[in-house]
Amino acid sequence: MPLRLKETTSSSLIWLLEVTFAGREYRFSTEPINMSKDDGSIISFDGGLDDPRFSETLSRFDHSIDQQVISLDLDFNIDVASQIQSGHYLSGAAAELSCVLVSNGSIEQTYEGRLVVLSGFVNSPQYAFPDQPQGVVSLSIEASAAQDNGRIIPPTSSIQSEVTTAGETPHDGKPYPLVFGTPGTYQDSDGTSRYFPGSPAYILNYNSGTGSATRLLIAGHHVNATTVLIINNDGQRKEFNVTNGVDQLGRNIAYCSTPYSTSFDNKKEPYWVNWRPTEGSNHGGGVKNPWRTRQELNGAGDVIRYVLQFSTLKVDHAEFASVSDYLNQFNISGYISDFEATPWDWVSSMAEILPISIRNGPNGLYPIVHDVRALPSRGFDIAASPEFQQVGPVQVETGLSEIYNSISIGYAFSAHENSPCRYGVVGIKKSGDPSSFSTDVTRASIARYGQRWRRVESAYVYERSTAQKIIKYISDTEALPAQSVQYLAAPRFAFLTLGDIVSLTDSNLGFTDQACFVSAKAWDVDSWVFTLTIDRIPDRDSYTS
Repeated sequence: MPLRLKETTSSSLIWLLEVTFAGREYRFSTEPINMSKDDGSIISFDGGLDDPRFSETLSRFDHSIDQQVISLDLDFNIDVASQIQSGHYLSGAAAELSCVLVSNGSIEQTYEGRLVVLSGFVNSPQYAFPDQPQGVVSLSIEASAAQDNGRIIPPTSSIQSEVTTAGETPHDGKPYPLVFGTPGTYQDSDGTSRYFPGSPAYILNYNSGTGSATRLLIAGHHVNATTVLIINNDGQRKEFNVTNGVDQLGRNIAYCSTPYSTSFDNKKEPYWVNWRPTEGSNHGGGVKNPWRTRQELNGAGDVIRYVLQFSTLKVDHAEFASVSDYLNQFNISGYISDFEATPWDWVSSMAEILPISIRNGPNGLYPIVHDVRALPSRGFDIAASPEFQQVGPVQVETGLSEIYNSISIGYAFSAHENSPCRYGVVGIKKSGDPSSFSTDVTRASIARYGQRWRRVESAYVYERSTAQKIIKYISDTEALPAQSVQYLAAPRFAFLTLGDIVSLTDSNLGFTDQACFVSAKAWDVDSWVFTLTIDRIPDRDSYTS
């Protein structure tokens, strides 16, 4: 997340641009300035930068990595063509756009405290214009590349007969699965626990003479579980002890020894694993949580952090850590065994059902939490004024075709059937159905538009409470049309960032402490233009329509 500038009473804004080219730093600015660094030294910016048309937007419904681009015309005051002919590359050169506030002629930030809004590289430069000085370049600055070449399960993390195992196995080439939480276990509304296949088990040791599987791989890492329930293709199930060991190459794995018995035929593949919450010295979940002692890795925030460790993208891990407690209220379990799954693919698919957007900032990918029901007291108090004035009409963001007020979710997936075993519905509460409930938002929407259905599924949700939180969030954002309105703001409002909650008072719109959030931010010559979005939450808001 970009560093937040402090709130001030009055100030102007100066833009800074740094480009590394031909072994030196070129510094441009909208006004020539000398800046102090934290160590007391001075760094100079020589001007030569026109006001950049900087803008950024936030969408809760688009989960692709945003690719910011700013086009600029600069004069490097050198013979650019000669430098490039000498072997220096301008295309791909590191570049950074930032800004600082100035009050009464004094810069309010040190160099280290500047607000970096774009960190990336030079793209598509044009130079050697026949009618321009030798140093003039037309170029664009783009955010860092957004191609994730990481893999959650590397191709080498697989069963290889007589390489990772002591002998041959019919499951040669099967992946070492990543297992988190307790997949395969859920509770009915009356508290009764149900157990079914949650993840696959693959044959490590095999007796080719009898066709018996005497050792089964259950995870490509050490696990919390001390025992698990193994289920064979005939539906026989038996509890086996778990061994956290290593394969023939010394890599951590978890496995169960599975001798034949009358209650469990070890010649009936495929095999499945049911994971249960820890009870005394028995059971337990998958991978250990590296951030919380003796806890399962099952909070959505922590699982996302864990998966992003495998990404080749630049990630602001500190920001993901800062929101993990909020996201951990969504309890998830499951397994990943796809060799082609990239961390970004998996995380972005999870973001589709969670109250989170992920943006590409100067420090890498960072999360923005959407707390739709946030109270105005949590926001920045702002009242309409000459420094923060409405400049456009109120826009209804959602068309009728995009209204959904009855959301169903399929969850508690069986790994064997790859289908949900349970469902939940928000919309209308049906008598005697513990899987259904309603909210003030869905009731208001259904009364106005009638029932409008949408269905989602998640292979990573096993808790009814988590399923209900997910569909409540979706209905809060889709059941009633959101509104947006633009405000022209003085430079001092640079402290506002995307996703910030604002408590807005504007008598022209009938708003008193109206909760909204910043969904767009742009710089226009000498002022900010903010787009504020208002979600309609009837039992929170002080106005009706």
